[in-house]
Amino acid sequence: MKDFHILYKSLRKIDWRVIEIIFKKMWDYKYVPSDLILKLSGIKESELNKILRRLSDDGLLDNRSQPYFGSSLTFLGMSLYSLRKLVTRNKLDMLGKKMGEGKESVVYNCYSEKYGECVIKFHKLGAHFRKIREKRDYGDLHLSVLTVRSAKKEYSALKRLFGIINVPEAFAWEGNAVMMELIDGKELFRVRLENPEDALDIILEDTKKMFRAGIIHGDLSQYNILVSDDLYIIDFPQHVDLDHENWPDILKKDIENVLSYFKKAYGIEKDINSVTKYIISE
Repeated sequence: MKDFHILYKSLRKIDWRVIEIIFKKMWDYKYVPSDLILKLSGIKESELNKILRRLSDDGLLDNRSQPYFGSSLTFLGMSLYSLRKLVTRNKLDMLGKKMGEGKESVVYNCYSEKYGECVIKFHKLGAHFRKIREKRDYGDLHLSVLTVRSAKKEYSALKRLFGIINVPEAFAWEGNAVMMELIDGKELFRVRLENPEDALDIILEDTKKMFRAGIIHGDLSQYNILVSDDLYIIDFPQHVDLDHENWPDILKKDIENVLSYFKKAYGIEKDINSVTKYIISE
C-alpha cells in the first residue's frame, strides 16, 4: 500500500469529487452504482471508469461488478476522505506520523493552528463491529459505514464527559475520524503505580461519574486508562447509554475488568457487588 501522506497529496479534485459522491451515497447503497456516480459527477464515462479502477488499485475503493458495477470506500478511502474534510474545515493543518494501530483504530499525531498538537483517531473494523453486525440489522449497508457511526459515537461521549472526568478533549469529527487532545501518558498496564489504592479509587469514582452522566464505557480495562499527571479514560466507541437493555451486565464487566487487573497486579481485592452497588447509588 502506498504511503498515506503520498496518497493524500496525489488525489486530484476530480478524484475527491468521486470519493465525495460515494461517501454520501453509501447510506443508500452497499455499493454505489457507477451509473449514479456518472450522473452526479458529470464526468465522462471513460474517464470515470479509469478513476474508479485507479482508486481501487490504490486501495481506496472496494469495487464490485455483480449484480451491477458499484463502489464503496475502504478503510483507507474513508480515512483519506475524513482527513480531507478536517482540512477543508480548517480544523487540521498538518498530519504527522502514525503513533499506533490497534484492532479498531489507527492513530496519528497532527497539528492544528487552532488546537495545537493533537491526535487523529481513524476508526476501522474490528471484532466489535462484526459482533454488532451479527446482533443488529444494518440491512445492506457496507461495513465501512459502521466506522463512521463508531467515530461519531466516541466523539459524542467525549463531548459529554469532558469536564466531568479526565478524558481527551474532542475537537472535531468527520467520517471515521475523531480529532482530539494529545494526552502524554502511558497505558495503565505499562506503569507501576506508587499508590495503586488511590488510583483504583479514582477509576471507580470516575466510573460512577460516567454512570451519573448516563454513560457506561463498555470496554474499560487497563488498556484504555492512561497514566499521566492524572488518570485519563480513553476509547469510547463501545460505550452504551442507560437505555441499553444490557447496561447492568456491561457495567459489571467494566468493573470486573478493573478489579481483576488491580488484584492481579497489586493484590488489591474489592467485592464486585459492593463496588457495583456504590457506583449505581445516588
